[in-house]
Amino acid sequence: MALRQQILSSALPLLPTHSFTRSTLSQALRSLKPQVSNSDGVIDTIFGNGSVAPSRALVDAWQEEGLRAMSSSKETKEDLGDVLKRRITYSAGVGEHLVEAYANLTTPSSTPSIPLPSIPILRTLLSTVKIPPSYVPPALQPSNPPTPTSASSILDQMTNATGHRIPLSSINPLGPLSYAWRIADEALFLNEQKGKVQGSVRRGYWNEPTGPGPEWYTKRIGLSIVYLASESALLQPYPVGSTTTMNPYLDKSLAALDTNLERYKSILSSLERSEENMGDVANFVDYVARSWGGLIKSRYL
Repeated sequence: MALRQQILSSALPLLPTHSFTRSTLSQALRSLKPQVSNSDGVIDTIFGNGSVAPSRALVDAWQEEGLRAMSSSKETKEDLGDVLKRRITYSAGVGEHLVEAYANLTTPSSTPSIPLPSIPILRTLLSTVKIPPSYVPPALQPSNPPTPTSASSILDQMTNATGHRIPLSSINPLGPLSYAWRIADEALFLNEQKGKVQGSVRRGYWNEPTGPGPEWYTKRIGLSIVYLASESALLQPYPVGSTTTMNPYLDKSLAALDTNLERYKSILSSLERSEENMGDVANFVDYVARSWGGLIKSRYL
């Protein structure tokens, strides 16, 4: 096993107490390789500099392990509710740090920025603006009082710190949706395809081979919303004085899952009945068209 995978595997059990942080990876590395003196340098080499990339790698590994935790030892189809309950229980295992996992999912891999335009007139105007020094209590004032600072010097400090670029704050709203989509896709696979003999071709009303229909996407979108709505109960702040690592809102989240799944199945059943009705209409239209075709031919028209 590669060192990267070893570090991630050793870091996963530390999540309930150390969260999705770079230091968690460093601690996992030290437990694997005590002889390594510069653990930060190794983490930089394997996962990248800063805190975003290492934390995101840890979140991704946690997601992959969560997908594996959804399956049981059964070799046949599994109950949809049981599969999702196992996944929510897995999420509850990281305790209050689940919020940080969501924060990492919404954090973009890089911060976009735009070049700071050079406007000499603006800089000249700012140089005439004097900003008074910050307040200092009389007892702490130095013997030589600080002089006012020009606004242009503050602008210079900001541009030098940002590399003469203006950073733009942004979030990735698709992160949690992609996270829930993968869970929904895995749950539906375990519920519909596990143990099923592959090779059958899905066909339409006229026996033509078809790919995934609208219901394939509808199921996954609906189940993604069901899962996010249910797991959101785990994101509530912990009660004051709580010392448990297991999320105290697990029972509430599982109860919400039962309720949301019932609504999901009810809506899905209504859609399936609508599809059957559409199929009956299509068959009727086909029957009428064939009848008219036969009638026209019999009349030599």
